[in-house]
Amino acid sequence: TNATNAPPQRSRCNQRSKHHMRAVVTGAAGRIGRGVATALRERGHTVVGVDMASAPPGLLGTGCDDFVTIDLAAAVAGQERECLTAAMDGADVVVHCAAWPGPSATPPPAVVASGDATKPPIGLETAPPAVLLRDNVASTSAVCDAAIAGGASRFVFSSSAFAMGFSHVPRGPQAWSSKVGYLPVDEAHGAQPHESYGLSKLAGEEILETAARTATDTSFVSLRFTNIVKRELWSSLPWEAPTSAEPLQLVLWAYVHEDDVIRAHVAAATREDAAARGSHEAYLLAAPDSRFAEPTLPLLASVLGVEGMPLRSPMEGNASVLCARKATERLGVEFRAWSRDRASSGDRAWSREREASQSLVDASPPPPRLVGNQASSPPPPPPPPPPSRGSPAARRALSDPEVQHFDLAGFELACGHALPAGATLAYKVHGPPVGASKGVILHPTSFDAVHDELEYSIGEGQTLDTSAYTVVVPNLLGNGVSYSPSRMRHAERLAGYPPLLSIGDNVRAQHLLLEHLHAARGAPMAPLSLVYGYSMGALQAYEWAVAHPDHVERIAAVCGAARCGELNGVFLRSIEEALKADAAWDASRGHFTTRPDRGLRAFGSIYAGWGVGAGWYTQRGYASAGFECAEAFVRDSYLPAFANCDADDLLSQIRTWRHADVSRHTGGDLAAALGRVRARVLLMPCDEDRYFTLGEAQHEAALLGERATLRPIVSAAGHRAGDPHRPELAAEAAFIRRHVHELLSER
Repeated sequence: TNATNAPPQRSRCNQRSKHHMRAVVTGAAGRIGRGVATALRERGHTVVGVDMASAPPGLLGTGCDDFVTIDLAAAVAGQERECLTAAMDGADVVVHCAAWPGPSATPPPAVVASGDATKPPIGLETAPPAVLLRDNVASTSAVCDAAIAGGASRFVFSSSAFAMGFSHVPRGPQAWSSKVGYLPVDEAHGAQPHESYGLSKLAGEEILETAARTATDTSFVSLRFTNIVKRELWSSLPWEAPTSAEPLQLVLWAYVHEDDVIRAHVAAATREDAAARGSHEAYLLAAPDSRFAEPTLPLLASVLGVEGMPLRSPMEGNASVLCARKATERLGVEFRAWSRDRASSGDRAWSREREASQSLVDASPPPPRLVGNQASSPPPPPPPPPPSRGSPAARRALSDPEVQHFDLAGFELACGHALPAGATLAYKVHGPPVGASKGVILHPTSFDAVHDELEYSIGEGQTLDTSAYTVVVPNLLGNGVSYSPSRMRHAERLAGYPPLLSIGDNVRAQHLLLEHLHAARGAPMAPLSLVYGYSMGALQAYEWAVAHPDHVERIAAVCGAARCGELNGVFLRSIEEALKADAAWDASRGHFTTRPDRGLRAFGSIYAGWGVGAGWYTQRGYASAGFECAEAFVRDSYLPAFANCDADDLLSQIRTWRHADVSRHTGGDLAAALGRVRARVLLMPCDEDRYFTLGEAQHEAALLGERATLRPIVSAAGHRAGDPHRPELAAEAAFIRRHVHELLSER
């Protein structure tokens, strides 16, 4: 709900038909709002969509009959208010979905001071807390008043279970888990918001409570749903269980399927008994199980220190910490549960995982079976995959409400393997929509990075300036967010080694995505203003320039190269062998049977010797990052960075990296390959990078000639100087930003 200076606009579908109820859905351009609008229209109702964004292609005529563009946060007065009033006139029901959809990335001041805040595995909003609170409350008040004035008999509000008590701190006195009075938590427990987003939702409910006292002809319903699992991510459940070292906020233990949220909104809008006139009813929406396979109560005790809690109803197995019985009974919504789906589908792997998780409660081994006169154990089944796959960072990125998924089902890889149904390229768009800005910047992710970890360099005035450009960030195939080993189905994993996901495959998929994004705006694909890549992102930038020379105007290769050189290959072989030396590696099947903790520790230890420059150690560069000695730096920086990674995804990305070489387009002739480049090229190696070396960049610059500008980064940080999100790398960040802006200013 950011403010806009554009006047309200109205779009209308030419084909109208008579329906028995007129519904207005705010936030109709968003995922949930569009789903609700479409479902209502499919049931024969006339639907008017309202959003600050323009109507997405295909929405009119399928999801909405009319669409009105309004900045709801500004609809308290003036032209926006008049347009909102007109949209609500004659509405029978209003469903208010529009809002900032999650907590601010900025915790409350006391939480910041405590130093206990953690980044949860969900997307957080860039809006400051005060702006988020102002916009959400103002828009809800404006929409509620307009709905009542327009004669609506039912008002449905997309509230949030975060109003119950999401906190930026997962454990301790500042966390909701220390204030819960009983389990599972239901509507009678009472809301205890700990930050501005939860407060904005509770304030919205209070607006409805207040309205119900005077608007006696209108009934009000608030739906408190927890973090949504999108339908294409359903197979990512269960998650790996949290630990005391990496706890998770209590409310995030619960989840709800996207389709159940849409069904609940439709039921709240259409069922007479959802709320009586002149009253307000709140409903919690949550699946009956948790995100994890392990039993909930022992896990709560070991991770959050929550034990001995009074139980309002039995909590057997991996039961949810939230109770949605009221929504099931009064709205008629039977909530999907990942564990029930797995059990009903006869997934034997899940059955083994479930049995293994029960060992937290009952660790006694099964009795031996008798064969003749001798006792023996049953033959072991094929080893199942870990109960949950994907790194915590990947799971966090998958939960980002703004991440989108481009369908890659049937996409043929260079190795000849066709990707299965459900395979996607995950991406996020920053700034104006494609086609509505000065141009598009593509910023592919690098090794073991996910899209939200790149956002420090994206925004107004940042290296990638969204005041002028649209920035599209595609996740690397294999990184756990796009199609990856961790996201493969069990049967696919048992079929053998995962396919090679090459740099060329990534760029072809990205090209298809950009064609799709332009086509959605009714325009042909325009040349990219810039492909900006760090490390493996630079490999992709070079691939763009060689494979699609007419489709990119500039590339910036930061601490990267046109191919993986021999020294680079030696480094990659060392970390790959470290992983595979762990007993968890199953060479016959090409994946790990459990997380290779020792292998990951060896991986991080080796990486620490390559990821920074020699001067980082010999000149005590680590002191600038707050470490007392080299040992402390390795122990507290590199080892934790890889300790919880998905090893199968790491191996996939290593294979992608090792096979990168733009000269494959020209029979191994690098000079000929770079001769195809028409883009302006900014090369920014670090003088102390130990695997994408300065010498390689100098050689490539010589081959590129006048098309290239070489701007070495002088830094003891070595390779990590090209990813300067850390405070001690502020000078490197400024250096990169200045030269990227210069590149973009060139004609």
